[in-house]
Amino acid sequence: MALLEVLQRKIHKYGLVPKLIKALPIISLVCALVGTGWILYLPIDGQYRKTYISENALMPSQAYSYYRESEWNFLRGYRDELHNLVANSTIERNAEVKNYLTEAGYTAAEHHYTPSNANESGSNVYGILNAPRGDGTEAMVIVAPWTTSDGTYNENGIALAMGMARYFARWTIWSKNIILVIPENNQFALRSWVKSYHSSLDLTAGSIEAALVIEYPGSGDYYDYLEVSYEGVNGQLPNLDLLNTAISISEHEGMKVSLQKTPKDQIGENTYWSRLTVLFNGIKALALAGLKRSNGCEVFSGYRIQAITLRAVGDNGSVDITTLGRVIEATFRSVNNLLEKFHQSFFFYLMLAPRNFISIGTYLPSAVFFSVAFALAALSEILNCGLPLPVLVGSGTKVLLTFLSITASSLLLGSLVLFFPVPASLIYYTFLIFGLIVASLPTKQLLLAALARPWGKSNPANPYIQLASSAHLLHAVCLLYASLIITSILVVNFSLAYTMSICMLPLTFVRPITLRSSNYQENINAVSLLLSCPFFIVLLIGILDGDFTNGPVEVMQGLLTSWKDFDCWTWSIVIVGWIPVWIGSAVCGSLIVDESEYGVVDLKKDL
Repeated sequence: MALLEVLQRKIHKYGLVPKLIKALPIISLVCALVGTGWILYLPIDGQYRKTYISENALMPSQAYSYYRESEWNFLRGYRDELHNLVANSTIERNAEVKNYLTEAGYTAAEHHYTPSNANESGSNVYGILNAPRGDGTEAMVIVAPWTTSDGTYNENGIALAMGMARYFARWTIWSKNIILVIPENNQFALRSWVKSYHSSLDLTAGSIEAALVIEYPGSGDYYDYLEVSYEGVNGQLPNLDLLNTAISISEHEGMKVSLQKTPKDQIGENTYWSRLTVLFNGIKALALAGLKRSNGCEVFSGYRIQAITLRAVGDNGSVDITTLGRVIEATFRSVNNLLEKFHQSFFFYLMLAPRNFISIGTYLPSAVFFSVAFALAALSEILNCGLPLPVLVGSGTKVLLTFLSITASSLLLGSLVLFFPVPASLIYYTFLIFGLIVASLPTKQLLLAALARPWGKSNPANPYIQLASSAHLLHAVCLLYASLIITSILVVNFSLAYTMSICMLPLTFVRPITLRSSNYQENINAVSLLLSCPFFIVLLIGILDGDFTNGPVEVMQGLLTSWKDFDCWTWSIVIVGWIPVWIGSAVCGSLIVDESEYGVVDLKKDL
């Protein structure tokens, strides 16, 4: 106790508490910089880990793969037949494939669905091979969509899947059922099949343990390298053991493996910049998962199905199509060895290279620092505004009701646009124009006059104090709410939390406009509100990300349809978390207060 008393006296003697309070804005900024720098530090040698197989039962590449040139003729035969079906309708294609599956010994069926943005129905065909040594309670899935993620005809992919299906039917080693699915596309059509499989399909094969989505456009026999995709919606990832197994087998077969669309000439690099590029591309892909054209593996999210996409890239390489068949065979044989679900390895990770990764305990502090930065900025807004705490507390009820009204209005409007057939372009441009107007006119006070009047009471003796206290307290509530939103999602969806933290960080610089520094603060508020506007960020994503061919309108369309199509919660986080914080900060930044009308708190004396 004596030591604590001495420490307390020293703190009071040197006025450390007031100094610390005055330094809160700097401390908040430092936390944000540390959060950013934390990610930049991770690709340095010694900070990341080498990948490894946690589940010994998988034993990748331990068994000899028999899918070789002897099966090439069957594959070419399927490819020739599929080539003749290019101009046919999906119904005609599915009928032919259904016959092929039946001839190979599969129980085939069709699944019909209705797209969310069309009146016509679609259909998928799938077949089930019952495991000779299993009890029918577990299954593995091969998916080969008619069109790939970039809209091309998946001729080689389907031919290979059909060849593998015929090949698997001749083996008696399987303890898990095998399902071959050929959907119209790997987006809504495949997602609809996955939903129906777990709810309404009559023909099923038990719990799906793993799924491989195969994309191999073209009709050539050779390709350059293999590209592996693994992102899921809402921050979900496949168990790292499945990803490591596929990569290990691919490299064992002599293939180069690319992650996050790394070009062929950069695949072999293992430098800081190459690892950092894969890291940031992975964060971006996870943050935007469900919004862009699906890679296929995304649609299995939410059902405890470990799924990855294998995409053959190029047509002038030295790797033949049967090599990809051996990768599929060996991966299925590894999964077939499991006696239980994937659980040994990581479900939360960030990849730096095919053989390097970062676990959740290493990268999570980055988002935590951002959350702390917003919380400290909220505390600074209250303690450094120059107003006595009793005055701020007196505005609490009114400010909380105001913020709740903003949040409820944002939720209501954001929900309405999901259920009414309004073009995404109209919604986007309306919101963007509104955001630009609010950001560029920070001095208007038309909607804010109510903040200066307490409801049901007479006006205070000094309205400037009431106005200033409401402005500062509202901004503090917004920043604290941003911290809570980031904290609530940083574990389950780190990429979205990290991205939103960076986008919302400029809001910590917004302040009510004072008569002394009106022009200076107006410019800061305008720039901060513009840079943190959700729909300005949509504009930047649409311009800078080449995956969105139709620009920001396609990004907006993805936001609006991802909830219904993929059960993706990104739009809900935006309308419940980001937009209310932005609007509340815009309200604060549009108020003009006269700081000469109220006394400044003496922190050293009063605290």
